[in-house]
Amino acid sequence: MPSVTTPDGSPASEPIDDDDIGDTGLPKDRPRGIIRRIISGFLSYGVVIIALLFLFSKMEGAENTGDALTLITWQQLVIISLLGVFNLFTNWPPFVAVLRGLRLREAAVTNTASAALSNTVPEGGAIATGLNFAMLRSWGFALDDITSEVIVTGVWSQMTKYILLAASLAAVSIYGPAPENTAWVALIVLVLVVIGAMVLALILRSEGFARKLGGLTNAALRLVRKIIKRMKPPDMTTEIPRFRSQMVQSLRTCWWRLTATMVFSQLTVCFVLGVACRMQGLGVDTISWWTIILAYSCVTLASLIIPTPGGLGVAEVVLVAVLGFGLPASDQTAILAAVILYRLATFLVPIPIGLVTYLYWRRSTKWRRPVDSRRMYPQAA
Repeated sequence: MPSVTTPDGSPASEPIDDDDIGDTGLPKDRPRGIIRRIISGFLSYGVVIIALLFLFSKMEGAENTGDALTLITWQQLVIISLLGVFNLFTNWPPFVAVLRGLRLREAAVTNTASAALSNTVPEGGAIATGLNFAMLRSWGFALDDITSEVIVTGVWSQMTKYILLAASLAAVSIYGPAPENTAWVALIVLVLVVIGAMVLALILRSEGFARKLGGLTNAALRLVRKIIKRMKPPDMTTEIPRFRSQMVQSLRTCWWRLTATMVFSQLTVCFVLGVACRMQGLGVDTISWWTIILAYSCVTLASLIIPTPGGLGVAEVVLVAVLGFGLPASDQTAILAAVILYRLATFLVPIPIGLVTYLYWRRSTKWRRPVDSRRMYPQAA
């Protein structure tokens, strides 16, 4: 099964099987080695510490950081917190569009609880995906319908982000300020996005193409397996056609709603970052909207490459680097203040909300339904 991501862009686990979920819809406990836990935590939070130390040194120590905090007013905190809640709200309609019968309040509970886990726990994306499955199963949705929802929203989310990355790179390379060779990078990213979109379109259009692509993927995986002996790749000649079948079934009736709500959701995050910049006096002549979109897009890409809980550490470094490129030192403090406001809205705000929604789901049985009672499509014989 192709890997997917959570809506905030963090890596997600593979869809889980029925055997991994108990009768109550909760995931069964799995023993995890203590060494793996230690290594996972060390890697995740080690990267966070290194990134924050790097950012701290670039901002010339505590004095500049303290100056940035003094620029933040209580009015700005209220505005950015409200925008953070609104940004959370925009994450829910794509799920409702894909998973037929899912109510908006159910999408709110599963998304916010999963976001809280992703933002606080090492390997949070994987755990959040398991929690998402468990919640939806406890509300009566079928496993294959949930899998389709995770795959479709994950693919649409990533495609939207990569399109924004390509468009913003092209715009910044034209209007500046931008490093040398940005135009070539923009061209390469644009070509990759077009190729990816064409491959996805061909997969959705032709089952035969999906099987051929699966065969080519198997050949590549066999080469990788010669290096990684313990790797046991799935048979992609069956997995990619199954992926296609799940996507076609979901997209047939909802592709336009999914596309509209997904684009709106992604642009809302950029809007939150833009408002944070504008509240710190960084006008459009200083930081353009294209630069803001590019900064957000670079964060989502960096968070995939270097996964930390909620992108902590990585996001801050990337945002300061992209937003501050080519600007005088006098603007750097305001940029740091804007980044702090933005991370308050997108990183901190979801945590207490997600904790409340998670506890509600665990303690309340009002929404519980029999397993598979809300199946979208008849089960194949």
